[in-house]
Amino acid sequence: MQTTETFTVYQAKGRQVFLLFLDSLLVSLNLFVIYLGWLGESLSYRIVGGCGTVLFVVWGGLLMRYFFKGKILVQLTTEGFYDYSSLAATGQLLIRWEDVSDIQEITFGGQTFVSVKLVNEADYLAHLSAYKRWLGQANTKLTGTPVNLVLQTARFMTAGELLERMTADWKQAVGSPEKDGFAESKDE
Repeated sequence: MQTTETFTVYQAKGRQVFLLFLDSLLVSLNLFVIYLGWLGESLSYRIVGGCGTVLFVVWGGLLMRYFFKGKILVQLTTEGFYDYSSLAATGQLLIRWEDVSDIQEITFGGQTFVSVKLVNEADYLAHLSAYKRWLGQANTKLTGTPVNLVLQTARFMTAGELLERMTADWKQAVGSPEKDGFAESKDE
């Protein structure tokens, strides 16, 4: 399979609609807190309500942007891939295909992930911010690798389908790598 373009997996719209609904409830709650502050002449209620309103209006704006533009979960390129699928995701850090030693689908805690084993995990973790490094170390202890692609909210893509696509792109980029005994699936 010849890969010359970028392949992108987006988040499903249903999840985004749910988050927008929650956001509107939180904005309404904070406006009510402001109203209570004016009724009771309480400055602290007005400050808390105002800060919460601003916070959730900004969050709602970001959610609207993702809703209309689409939130990217995983982006595959000819050089490697970008992971935006979870809080522990690398974001703008490209994980190069030559840094990958194995790709496998694992199940942990009843959820299926695409796990990517890296040649030098310590070097990868060193390029992350402190909290992402900590989350990556926790991922390593639980699943054997710091890179686990979460696709529960993906639109038109399962973990198995992404695994096939990533494996084909990886093999094309680095030749036909041999499996080296990646960690078995773990169940909680």
